[in-house]
Amino acid sequence: MTKPSTVRTVHVGETKVLTNQGRHRGLSDPYHMVLNLSWPRFFAGLVMVFLLVNLLFGAAYWLLPASVSNARENHFLDYFFFSIETLATVGYGNMSPASLMGHTVASIEILLGMVGVAITTGLVFVRFSKPTARILFSDNAIIRDFDGARYLMLRMANERYNRIVEASATLSFIKLEPSRQGETFVRIHDLPLARQRTPVFALTWTLMHLIDERSPLFGMTKEQLTSAHCRILVSVTGHDETVAASVYSEKSYEAQKVAFNCRFVDILEVSSDGDRTVDMTRFHDLEAQPVHPESAIT
Repeated sequence: MTKPSTVRTVHVGETKVLTNQGRHRGLSDPYHMVLNLSWPRFFAGLVMVFLLVNLLFGAAYWLLPASVSNARENHFLDYFFFSIETLATVGYGNMSPASLMGHTVASIEILLGMVGVAITTGLVFVRFSKPTARILFSDNAIIRDFDGARYLMLRMANERYNRIVEASATLSFIKLEPSRQGETFVRIHDLPLARQRTPVFALTWTLMHLIDERSPLFGMTKEQLTSAHCRILVSVTGHDETVAASVYSEKSYEAQKVAFNCRFVDILEVSSDGDRTVDMTRFHDLEAQPVHPESAIT
């Protein structure tokens, strides 16, 4: 018998990948699943679980005759709100368990409530305490002439303006390539950087890869990048001094996001007294650069 399959969307950078898992694996690793939820989905799930648990216990009280004192008969909301008071261990004193079965169900619910509060507190703490980086990447990567050579460049900025020490970056070129047997597979090429590490990443950082005969980008045009479904992946790691932990961030650029013969607009200005000003409003702006045939890769 064929097992039911589950199609799941996985985000690799900005690329969406549909995976056929054969069966749903999320419930087999609930801790990881909950930590990966967005905050709105996390709180929505928390509210749904809260309502479901109280509906189940409210129904149990409702179905047990004379289990709750001062609860109106055939008024389910009385039992539902009694369940909420019991689960939260608040107890306003008006309604209380009135039979052995009522006390038994209430005891089970109180135990579940204490465990649930502990688990929820732990999950919220872990989600808040996860170290994250706020690194801004330029909307486009560019290929341009610089200092008599051809370079691939992209720009980054630390949006928190704190210190990320011993930051390192890696740049990869991802391309669909055929094998000698005619099979198509994804190959990842490492792109060496002019400067791969920086002692302090506080404001901006421009990554530069030299496009020479050893580079997989050598001789490629915009059309070739697009037809081969190429992507450029950048990842940055470092130690955030504020949270005293390692942080990580990444971004991928599809072929359509690689601009040729452009340069990033200057955002750093130095005043006459030596003060430096960074204009982040123009961080993503590009301007055209004249083409120099002797250094072009096409």
